[in-house]
Amino acid sequence: MAQIVVTYTRDGDVHSIETGGQALGTLVVDNRDVPQENRGGTAKRLLAASALYCYCGSLAAALEARGVRYHRIEGQADLETGNNDKGQGRVRKIKVSATVTLDGEDEGTFQRVERIMKGGCLVTGSLHEGIEMDYELNANYED
Repeated sequence: MAQIVVTYTRDGDVHSIETGGQALGTLVVDNRDVPQENRGGTAKRLLAASALYCYCGSLAAALEARGVRYHRIEGQADLETGNNDKGQGRVRKIKVSATVTLDGEDEGTFQRVERIMKGGCLVTGSLHEGIEMDYELNANYED
């Protein structure tokens, strides 16, 4: 079983997320110059970005594993929210769209990859299959 640890720190209006990844490193959300009414939605954007990045990365890996020579992958994630039966805000749907620019000679192989990708990727597949969650909340009191 693989485990990834991500840490979060908030110092005033600056949020830092240490991903532990070599390529990603630390994400900083700096709200110091952002009006209060424009600060919402960051977590939803991160979720959409994660789903999109995972899907496009898996798509690239599937193409490369089959020797498909592609020139470019472009994608978009559209996230919709709504309320559950208790009135709590929830992500209701994420639609991931991707376009691959490739040579026509790889059309047949691309169609096979397209069928494979209907199952999504690690992140999107986990989301539509459900995620077990466990929560722990502690307090650290100073004298």
